[in-house]
Parts: sequence; C-alpha cells; structure tokens
Amino acid sequence: MATDHRLRNAALLLATAGFATLASCAGTGDPALPATTTAEPPASTCSFGAFVAETDPAGLNVRSAPKATAKVLGKLPPTFVEPSMNYGVRVEVDVVGARSGWFLIRNARDNEALTDRPARPMFSGEGWVSGSKLTVKSQADVGRARPSPKAPAVLRIGDNETFDNDVVIEAGRLADCNGKWAQVEFADQRFAAKDRSSLKIDAAARAGLPPGRFRAWVDRLCGIQETSCDGLAGGDPAP
Repeated sequence: MATDHRLRNAALLLATAGFATLASCAGTGDPALPATTTAEPPASTCSFGAFVAETDPAGLNVRSAPKATAKVLGKLPPTFVEPSMNYGVRVEVDVVGARSGWFLIRNARDNEALTDRPARPMFSGEGWVSGSKLTVKSQADVGRARPSPKAPAVLRIGDNETFDNDVVIEAGRLADCNGKWAQVEFADQRFAAKDRSSLKIDAAARAGLPPGRFRAWVDRLCGIQETSCDGLAGGDPAP
C-alpha cells in the first residue's frame, strides 16, 4: 500500500512538472513552438530604397501594423540638416511591402558620409510607417498610369527631365508599390510656381484624388541620396 501511494505521488509530480513546462514555453515564446503574429501582411510586395521625410524632432514612429493605433516598435530620426551647407540628409530605408497607404520597411540607417556624424540610434528592424512620411528618388523621365513600361504616360516633369531632382523628391510621397515600381502622390502646393509651370499632368493622374493632388507610377528607383545610380540609365522603352 505504501508503495502504491509513493507511485501515485510520483505520477502527480511528473504531470504537474509537464504542465508547468508547457506553460513556461507558451509564455516565453520558446523557439520550439510555432511563432504567431497579429500584424497584417502586405497587400503588395516591393523592393527598393526610400527616404524618411520627417521634420518633427520627436522622429517617426515605426508600428507593428499598418494603422496609426498599432503598437510603436521604435522611432526613426528626422531629416538631419548639415549645419555648414544647410542641406538635408534623410534616413534611408528598404521598402518591402505596402497596405492601405502604409509601408513595411526594414534596415533603417543614417548616411554617415553625408552627415559627417556618427550614425544616430534608431529602430532598424521591420515595421510599418505611413507613406506620407516616405519619398523616393527616380531616374525615370515619365510617370505612368500603371506599374508597367507599356502603361500610358500621365506625368512629365519637363522636357526630358527626370524625377531625381530635389524639388520632385520633396514634392512626392509614397502611395503604393509593386515590385521595383513606386506610386508617388504629388501635391501642387509642394512645387514652387516656377517649377509647377513645367509639369505636364494628364487628367488621369488627378482622377479620384482631392483637388491639388496627382499620382503616377515610376521605376528606376535609386536608394542613394548624393549621386546618380549606376545601371539605371536608359530605363524601360516607351510603349
């Protein structure tokens, strides 16, 4: 009888230890257990470099999901203004996806060659930021209605001008992406009057948008702020 009692106690102790181990694994995210996430996946995927257009000294929030109420994972610093030459240097990021005007980014970093300062601390993991805080540099000379070299041209900056000058970069913000293409939304008010007069905007670029806004798809995206990108010259042939 004493032996049976000891055996029953041993079995109860083993069972209790097993339940405790399972609970511990579930609570600490044991790598042996399946990983779960509540973040929404991208609606479209892409792969190009972009720049953070943030002026708030507090920086830009990177969130766990594509919405303003999602958990803040970290921050990205605002545009650095070089004190002697007074030019701006933006944080550089890799864009890998988009959903509803939000963009999934990773690998945020400072351009130390331009700031001439040590890299600032920032969140460099994967997370979501609003497209209203991202801009791109494109060496395309035409903006199209769809992300295809055969799509109709709906925007030109001027006669054989490309989208990689400072005025155009500052005037545009990301709206969507598809592979190596970015849809950029522009605002009339971000262009000076003299620059606005050279724009050639098709009515299709303004369709469905508030007054003073227009969009176009561009490729030949360049993730380098200071120079032209090698290997992008020529671009896709016109339709």
